[in-house]
Amino acid sequence: MHVRDARPDDAESIASIARASWHAAYGEFLSDAAIDATVDEWYAPGTLRRHIGAAGAFLVAEADADESNDLGEADSSDEADTDGATDAGTLLGFAHVRYAPEVGNVVLRRIYVHPDAWGKGAGSALLGAVARRFVDDGERLSAVVFSENEVGLSFYERHGFETIGEQTTTFGGEAHDERMVAADLADLAGLGAIEDDER
Repeated sequence: MHVRDARPDDAESIASIARASWHAAYGEFLSDAAIDATVDEWYAPGTLRRHIGAAGAFLVAEADADESNDLGEADSSDEADTDGATDAGTLLGFAHVRYAPEVGNVVLRRIYVHPDAWGKGAGSALLGAVARRFVDDGERLSAVVFSENEVGLSFYERHGFETIGEQTTTFGGEAHDERMVAADLADLAGLGAIEDDER
């Protein structure tokens, strides 16, 4: 696995990861219709391409050729001898981040990993790459997470994020509590025992 900058032609794969992750993480408290409508809007390929080309960073964790195929993707017949190896270039997750002067720190707008790759280091690798990219631009990395999102809260707590505030948002016509969490960029910079690809 390695982390690199997202490219415009990654948009469809990013949207697919977002849809699978949203259903897996939020399906207990958001309706399928609300999830699909939001993913259709927020992760439309054209919208993603604009975000990829905008200020900040949009990073992806990408499988190397020797990694096992855990994403449910069928190997083609000419790859049958790879013993289930994932094609190089299969995206495992993504992170979208920017420096927000109005907040005074670096904001992690999105970080999602395909559910089939949860627990295998892609999220940690993305966090580490984000921290190394922005450690000179600010002291802290902040994010907002649904209070009902046990998967997300566990991920942030495991990586040293602390709750710094709470708010309520309306989503799918219903009120949901959110937590604002933050961690020191310097503490996160050592995460991910892989090399970033700065291409």
